[in-house]
Amino acid sequence: MPNPFDDLTIGGGALAAAANPFRPGMGRIPPDFGGREDALLRARIVVEQLAAAVAPEFVLYRGVRGVGKTALLAYVRQRARELGLATIHVEADRDDTELARATSVLFRGLEDVAAAAPGLSLAGLATVRSGSRGPELAGRADAERFEGLIGDLAELAGRSSRGVLLTIDEVHEAGDVLLGPLLRAAHAAAQDDRPFGVLLSGLPTAAENLFDEGQTYTERLARVDLGLLDRAGTAEAIRRPFDRVAGASVDVAVLDAVHDASGGYPWFVQLWGEALWDLATDPLHIELPVARAAGARVRVRVDDFYATRWRRVPSGRAQLLVQALAEQGGEAAMGDLLEVVDITHQAASPARRSLLDLGICWAPQRGRLAFSVPGFERWVLATRPAEV
Repeated sequence: MPNPFDDLTIGGGALAAAANPFRPGMGRIPPDFGGREDALLRARIVVEQLAAAVAPEFVLYRGVRGVGKTALLAYVRQRARELGLATIHVEADRDDTELARATSVLFRGLEDVAAAAPGLSLAGLATVRSGSRGPELAGRADAERFEGLIGDLAELAGRSSRGVLLTIDEVHEAGDVLLGPLLRAAHAAAQDDRPFGVLLSGLPTAAENLFDEGQTYTERLARVDLGLLDRAGTAEAIRRPFDRVAGASVDVAVLDAVHDASGGYPWFVQLWGEALWDLATDPLHIELPVARAAGARVRVRVDDFYATRWRRVPSGRAQLLVQALAEQGGEAAMGDLLEVVDITHQAASPARRSLLDLGICWAPQRGRLAFSVPGFERWVLATRPAEV
């Protein structure tokens, strides 16, 4: 067989591989957010209000892993920067108990805002002072300083007449430690009509405690739940990139096959799009035979995806819990799982915590456990993986 670098016809499909718009991967921006139009509209309104120096509502996007939360935040930041807004991104960290790392990221963002507006006064800010080399952060690294820095950012947004968009991903990791001071300060900024916006993302239970407590500062926080794509959303996520990039049409039968096989899970939908593009035999028309070939490739990727998750499960009781949870359909009460594995709650507690910490599972509500990605239960039951 000739060297593929010397013979460019080897392995080539009808569509140029380099032009493939589908780039599957957790957190990567897809070529089309099919089925997420309502979620994008909420974000667009926030961005447009910030561009007009108006205080927007705050939005929390919630959903299981792989439904596009991180990618959506990244995409909105791109669009915000195109409109001249300042953007700051924080990834919540459960180990950052004093919010030192989050505070550091916010301060760097504040430095950027100040640098973009020469002569901007820092007088009267809560945590920032003017130093010989620019802004300086005063005080200890704790939640109080973090809260004050949020207020200072909002104040500078108002003074510079330049909107600031803060995005925070994985907010469930830090929980109320981060959300409490963040929302208090952001709520105060909104009352002063500062152009400071906040978009958050996390698992489906993120911020639930604060909402249950009825805190005043949650009044401006809108919750948007991102689930699996419906059939129309899956179809748009596949059809539009083919049409826009290659001028190619995709048969309805192919779109149906993608939805049925992927279950509307956005990460799997992207895998399908990539495979359909690479294996296309007609540059203008994607038909069912291509979908059959693509399905074989996607199944290998999906199997590896689930196998990788299984390899992260600690041996022993954690694996017993995973297998029992699969038999219960992927979500169950801990009491029911303990009856199956025949161990006490105390004995199971470390295994449950490890599954939560590793992102294998999440807790839909107190006393329940669920897999954090859809379909894992079917894979476990079908493969019956051995202990590793």
